[in-house]
Amino acid sequence: MSTETQHKPSKKSPRIMIIAGEASGDLHGGRLAKALLSQNRPIELIGFGGTAMQQAGVDIRYDIKKLGIVGLIEILFHLRVIWEAYRYAINLLKSQVALLVLIDFSGFNLRVAKAAKKMGIPVVYYVSPQVWAWRSGRVQTIAKYVDQMIVILPFEKAIYDKAHVPCEFVGHPLLDELSEIKKADKHIKRNNDEKTPTIALLPGSRKREVLSLLPTMLAALERIQEEFPRLQVLIPVASSLPTQLIPELTTASPLPITLIKGSVYDVLFQADVAIIASGTATLQGALANIPMVIVYKISRISYILARYLIQIQSMSLANIVADKPFIPELVQENVSATRISSEIRHLLTDKDAYKKMKQNLSEVSSRLGSPGASNRAAKIIYRLLDKQSRPTASSGQCS
Repeated sequence: MSTETQHKPSKKSPRIMIIAGEASGDLHGGRLAKALLSQNRPIELIGFGGTAMQQAGVDIRYDIKKLGIVGLIEILFHLRVIWEAYRYAINLLKSQVALLVLIDFSGFNLRVAKAAKKMGIPVVYYVSPQVWAWRSGRVQTIAKYVDQMIVILPFEKAIYDKAHVPCEFVGHPLLDELSEIKKADKHIKRNNDEKTPTIALLPGSRKREVLSLLPTMLAALERIQEEFPRLQVLIPVASSLPTQLIPELTTASPLPITLIKGSVYDVLFQADVAIIASGTATLQGALANIPMVIVYKISRISYILARYLIQIQSMSLANIVADKPFIPELVQENVSATRISSEIRHLLTDKDAYKKMKQNLSEVSSRLGSPGASNRAAKIIYRLLDKQSRPTASSGQCS
């Protein structure tokens, strides 16, 4: 898949390769690409990504829909796909790539980083792997193969400083999108009608995740429909999903459901509460100040393995950033219609609990930095790219 943009690199333009492996990485990669191209410098962007990166001007050489895998065990059943993608990435690196930008997706990306290092290609890692949650030894691997870390969570910088890895905190790129929406006044005010609650369902960006979570989310809302007969349901449709997946899963539901394509915020700003799959979307919910319930479910074997490996108690980025478990997290067997409906009913009927969660969500937002993360990241990348043209320049510890 490729794209045509107004930016037309010359044959001498430095080629920057960007690899994102999932929908959230594609979103961040798209914003980074826009920031890189906005500097009017002669560059060419190629890589692994999806719709957001393609629309931003990246020549997509590998569609990440093929890599939408959740869980440790599930990866074993997709080793051939992963291996083929890796080989393709290595071949791309050989096509006169001047600099490699990796976005999260560490199991794959750190192997590519190792290969790039052997080829003498500088490596920037934008959006850190969750080394603070599990497999902390990856920090040492990053120290060996990555020239510059660019982190988006405030507590991550200290981890890399301690390991003497050049690192800068730029703030969270989700703030960029939110800032643009607010400036354009595109956000729709909630109706604040207690008798007509609007509930957002964000079941994830991967097919297996949606198949696992969405039916249970719908069943939970059917349980409270009698109590709230005028409730409305909104579901954003991720571009990373098969087109008919969510329509097929919702067509038989008695709930009044509206499917919305576009920004997740188009849904969140209309909602009173949300049920959200654990991941980046929980931070989007926090930034939109939407009280929520978080759900997380993978295969039983993957979960058992994860419990041995994961070093933190919370599954939610919003709770982790806040450093307190103020958002309900339902995991594995607790992801049931009964439990979800109980938590949603509590938020809709207890005004004090609702208000308290909104206050905590505001605190999360304030900790994520200020808008402009993508532009700050682009400047760091150009700084490293410029150093490559001055071989005597040395890189130092970040401040």
